[in-house]
Amino acid sequence: MKISLLQENLVKGVNLLNRVVANKAQLPVLSNILLLTDNGQLKLSATNLETGMNLWLGGKVEGEGKLTVPAKVFSEVVNSLPPETVVLEKEGEGLKISCERFRSKINGIAAEEFPALPSLRDGKTIKETFHLDREVIEKSLGQVAMAAATDESRPIFTGVKLELGKKKLRLAATDGYRLSIKIVKNLKGPKKQKSIVVPARALMELVRALAVSGTEAKEVVLAATEEERQLIMAYGDVEVVTRILEGEFPDFDKIIPTSHTTSIVLDAEELLQAVRAAAVFAKDSANIVRFKVSDQGLLISANAPQVGENEVELAGKKSGEDAEIAFNSRYLLEMLNVIGGKELKLELSGSLSPGVFKPKEDNGLIHIIMPVRIQA
Repeated sequence: MKISLLQENLVKGVNLLNRVVANKAQLPVLSNILLLTDNGQLKLSATNLETGMNLWLGGKVEGEGKLTVPAKVFSEVVNSLPPETVVLEKEGEGLKISCERFRSKINGIAAEEFPALPSLRDGKTIKETFHLDREVIEKSLGQVAMAAATDESRPIFTGVKLELGKKKLRLAATDGYRLSIKIVKNLKGPKKQKSIVVPARALMELVRALAVSGTEAKEVVLAATEEERQLIMAYGDVEVVTRILEGEFPDFDKIIPTSHTTSIVLDAEELLQAVRAAAVFAKDSANIVRFKVSDQGLLISANAPQVGENEVELAGKKSGEDAEIAFNSRYLLEMLNVIGGKELKLELSGSLSPGVFKPKEDNGLIHIIMPVRIQA
């Protein structure tokens, strides 16, 4: 096996794969990247047993073969090479790397020990495929996935629920303290409605792959394996493979408030800047930021006894009663960084009921944050 390809393409692929390599691998081979020839291309694969990735790189391929090499060493070597043609050549269970005057050899592990990853290109294990617009799915996943939990004690909360209908897709994620829901319409979905829960981390790896991929494909292909235990998300020459989470996802429809007593429309960028300023003080006081809605607009404040205090007044179009409520500043910042739009509507129903955030330009997105109970 001998492969010649551009260093910049190899670096881009290896850096993407590094994100799914196991950090604390139970098996040594899980710290490796699999290299093999596949229909005149170099195929690279990595997995941590929850999320995996396949990607294909173009180049000149001579002969067939496969092996695995340590991801960390391989990445450091290829990133240190000049932007010229790199030659990869298998020698026993090792990989020779040459580029201009650079020569390296990395010891590997037999490819047979690497876990098998399903692929759309093998055409054997796929039950059903459906296609989603690339731009829509990239934006929507970014707006929803950040609300998923990172604590593995409740695995189902670490996922994003995908409800696929004939003409629309609904995404939802919650960690028990916040809930993000996005509805995308005018799609060509599966014939029968389908619901799956996918790890949020895997979906964000797909978003990153979409951002750096050089392909001009307009669609992302989703495909469940026959056993419906794994989901393949493919875009161009990149596939993200992840397990489908099992368990009962919370009935989030019951959480969505159906009415409110106070609403205020705010400039989204001004709100983001105000919360950032308040968060400087809130971080030393349990991240608590207070909102006070009145006819004058919205007053945002935070204080920490040993640091000081902060207040920001924002203009806004208020309807209904005056209101006071407190939120976790981290949840506010993570939501405001991805929600998009120029104007944001906040709906409240008292200090102990959740706050509902809706971008004025996107009626398919709702973000709900539970309040922080504070003493008067």
